[in-house]
Amino acid sequence: MNDLYYNGTIYFNSIQYFRKLEDDELRGDMYEGLSRIKNFPAGQFEIPALNHKGNYLALQLRQSYETVLGNIYSLYCISSHGWADPKDFSIDSKNKRFGSHCIIIKDNVKFLSLIEHKLKEEKITYRIGFVDYYDKDNVDRAIHLFEKPLEFEYQKEFRIYLDRISDKAFSIKIGSLVNIAELHNINDVIDTLELKPVK
Repeated sequence: MNDLYYNGTIYFNSIQYFRKLEDDELRGDMYEGLSRIKNFPAGQFEIPALNHKGNYLALQLRQSYETVLGNIYSLYCISSHGWADPKDFSIDSKNKRFGSHCIIIKDNVKFLSLIEHKLKEEKITYRIGFVDYYDKDNVDRAIHLFEKPLEFEYQKEFRIYLDRISDKAFSIKIGSLVNIAELHNINDVIDTLELKPVK
């Protein structure tokens, strides 16, 4: 957090890292980078060589490349994309697992413009947007990089994807965020932050 706050270090981890990380649905996501999911209803299977027949309750096929290239930077985003009505706003306490402190960006436009400027300098193709969430047990379609299973919906993710031919981490520095952000204890933010209409 200090490196981000004082130096503006933006750390883009690889998609492969998130696919392989096992941490109880926090950062790790085995569905990250999938290209398609197909769910089948209950049915029967047969293994002729063993003269065996059986039943299955559900069957899911997941399609992806063995290695998915590119990098991701994820942010928790408070917006109408996550809450249609500000009165419904609350931050899920599961987000406390991310660490002891968090940074609140007060000038989102400036923050994103600094990142975009640096990425353009580096000649890196990127995409920015909200993550949408889907029911992984009921979809039958293509999946894109700005979608995650419903189990992660509590993270209200806004992400920046870098189209890099690499499975290694990558970072940039955009300069101190002291003038456009605040560093806080994560418990204070999650337990007390409220949205109020501007008078």
